Amino acid sequence: MAGVHGVNRRDVGFTVIPEMTDIICPFTILIDDRERRGGYTFEGLRADANRQYRPLVVPTKEVRLETGDYSIEGMDELVTIERKSLADLYHTLGQRRNEFEAEHQRMAQMAFAAVVIETDLATAIAHPPAESRLHPRCVYRTFLSWSIRFGTHWWWIGGRRGAEKTVFHALLDFWNEHSSRRK
Repeated sequence: MAGVHGVNRRDVGFTVIPEMTDIICPFTILIDDRERRGGYTFEGLRADANRQYRPLVVPTKEVRLETGDYSIEGMDELVTIERKSLADLYHTLGQRRNEFEAEHQRMAQMAFAAVVIETDLATAIAHPPAESRLHPRCVYRTFLSWSIRFGTHWWWIGGRRGAEKTVFHALLDFWNEHSSRRK
C-alpha cells in the first residue's frame, strides 16, 4: 500500500459507519459550479494505515463561489483553493490577467488561499502550451510576485490526481486546525 494518501491520526470528526467500511469526511467540500468541466470528484480517496486504508466518502456540493474553485461549507470566507491545468494557467495569465489578480486580492483577505497547478514548475517553464504566446518567464515571475504580494500559495503538483489529493488534504488540514480552535 505504499504511496496511499489518506487521513492522519489527528483528524477531527470522521465518522465510521459500523456496517460499512467507508469513512465519512466531517465536512462538505464546496465546488464552484463553473468547475463542471474537469473538476475534482474526490472519489477513490483512502484513509491511512491507522484506519486500515478504508475508502473515504467526501461530501461535495456545487455552488457559486466568489473566489476559487474549492472551499469548505461554512468556511468559504476563510479558505479557498483555485485549480489550474497548465493550459488554463497560461490562458488565464495571458487573457484574463486582471481578473485573476483581482481574485488574488480577494484571496489575500482569507485565512488560507492556494493555487494548485496540475504540473510541476519545471515542466510549466520548459514546455508551455503550444497555443500560448505568453512567455514562460512571465508565468514564473507572476508566480513569485503574487505569492509574495498576496500571500497566496502556489503549489506545482506533477499531475492531476496528485493535485486532487493535495486539494483534499489541504482542506482537511485547514478543517482540523480550525475545528480544534472552535472547541
